[in-house]
Amino acid sequence: MALRNVMISKIKAINYEKLDKLATDIAKRNNKSKTYVKLDMIKNFLQYGIGYTDYLKGDYINLTKEQKKTFVTTKSFYKLLKYLNKETYIATMSDKLVFNKIFKKYLGREFIDLRTTSISEFKNFIKNKKVIFAKPPTDFGGHGIEKIVLKNEKNIDKLYNDLKKKKLILIEDEIVQHEELNKLNPYAVNSFRIVTLVKDNKAYIIGNALRINIDDAIAIGCSDAYMRLSEDGTISSRVIDDVANIYEEHPIKKIKFNTVKVPYVKEAFDMALEAALVVPEIRYVGWDIAITKDGPVIMEGNEYPSYGLVQYYLFNDEHEGHLKQIADILGDEMDKIKL
Repeated sequence: MALRNVMISKIKAINYEKLDKLATDIAKRNNKSKTYVKLDMIKNFLQYGIGYTDYLKGDYINLTKEQKKTFVTTKSFYKLLKYLNKETYIATMSDKLVFNKIFKKYLGREFIDLRTTSISEFKNFIKNKKVIFAKPPTDFGGHGIEKIVLKNEKNIDKLYNDLKKKKLILIEDEIVQHEELNKLNPYAVNSFRIVTLVKDNKAYIIGNALRINIDDAIAIGCSDAYMRLSEDGTISSRVIDDVANIYEEHPIKKIKFNTVKVPYVKEAFDMALEAALVVPEIRYVGWDIAITKDGPVIMEGNEYPSYGLVQYYLFNDEHEGHLKQIADILGDEMDKIKL
């Protein structure tokens, strides 16, 4: 997608109700008028190409010009990924069926492609299963996913045909997350986002965030809170949501976040570093990893992950952006990217 189209899409996607609420909240926290905040949002959009969510997550109202230069924006991120991720290899990430075949070693679950699966093969696949998930292979953010409880399906032939008609052609086993994460939220598999960057055939981790649903949606990406994790599984940041609310406990489960210790975090880091070298032509990837009782499994890889999460200042009141993290690893290679 051309950069101009990305920017046009960003403008069309503006949620004016959300923008107004964010402007009100930012104004209140910074002792400014809402009009001042909105005008400053417009100024920063025109000058740096950032949207209102970037403005919030980067704390642009309080950044100096030098600090702003360290932050990724829509413009710079598009150019970075165009350089780092070779277009001819994008399908290895963007098509979930292609991805599953390449990264099968790390999935920890069975899957089938309904385009090449007969009805008898489908029936054999679901035999003895309680739940399956049907997914569109090229959608993202949890959109279009259906959780199918098989005991409720009386006509399997109809189910098979309906899934094909809806183009939900990737059928996967259920991922059963570790009980420690299930205590936090049993409604969805709470994914652990790990961002990797490859330089000279070596992979680096340049960001992580555990995403947990704070409602009863069945897929991550609907209503999330985020936290960074240390190798030992403890939370190393505040727990925050998309609109700068800070949580001390899970709003449904009432578990205090300072008591949480997530298992297999180091193993998840190691898995992401290994997987990052499988297709080294895609150098920048956001891996979504689930933690099961047997260890981490990869849910998907994202060749165009959201950058806002990894440079959200509220994690630890940081005012240094993701662009500097990338530049520190790429070194002189950054000069080849015309930002």
